[in-house]
Amino acid sequence: MSALSELQTHLTRYWALPYHDDEQLHAKLNEVQAWQRARIRRTHAELFEQPKNKPMANYFVTQLYGGDEFKLLAKQLERILPKAKKLQRLAKESVLETGTMAVQAAILAIELDMHLAQWLIKQDLPVNEENMLKAYRAVDEADARRTQINNLKDVCYRTDKYLNSFMLRKAFSLAKGAAYSRGYQPLYDFIDAGFTAMKPLKSVGGFIEPFCERELQIIDQVHKADSDDNVDVFAVS
Repeated sequence: MSALSELQTHLTRYWALPYHDDEQLHAKLNEVQAWQRARIRRTHAELFEQPKNKPMANYFVTQLYGGDEFKLLAKQLERILPKAKKLQRLAKESVLETGTMAVQAAILAIELDMHLAQWLIKQDLPVNEENMLKAYRAVDEADARRTQINNLKDVCYRTDKYLNSFMLRKAFSLAKGAAYSRGYQPLYDFIDAGFTAMKPLKSVGGFIEPFCERELQIIDQVHKADSDDNVDVFAVS
């Protein structure tokens, strides 16, 4: 299956999520995601505040963790995909695959957070640390969360690989004008945002490895069978 065919599959799955037609669920999901972004910024404050890491940190919380910005991107991609076969001649398949993986990672994050939102609605609970901990444990998707984190790592290392390839980087840069003129700006910009965020990094591993290690620790701690209801599990040091 080509990268663009896979992208269409992911978008079809995204638009099938029930929150699109449920105002209450949509509002609760927005609250959950706002909490997630704030928690991520707090958890990784030291890493995120390093000057060279700030663009990548911003990319993570605005692009890879969904929200209304991703919904706008999905609408644009859905509109251009039927005529996007020509895009495969403007950018390497490997680059498009990486962009598709990033979209998939964002959709998985939205889907997992939507499950938390659904549980909170059923229990008639507000979004706060205590209730988020309860929701995480009740929904019990630790393995899917680990997959989400590992997918993010894969996207970062693949993007870094192409960023460090002069030929691929040059080809992608030269494709910008053609991509824009033919209406493929949303997908181009989404991929390019990852390149731009990584440019200041001396090594992507110096950012993504500590980020993923800490996130996986939190997942383990949250779902630990003998742990209590202490919300400190969200602040693994």
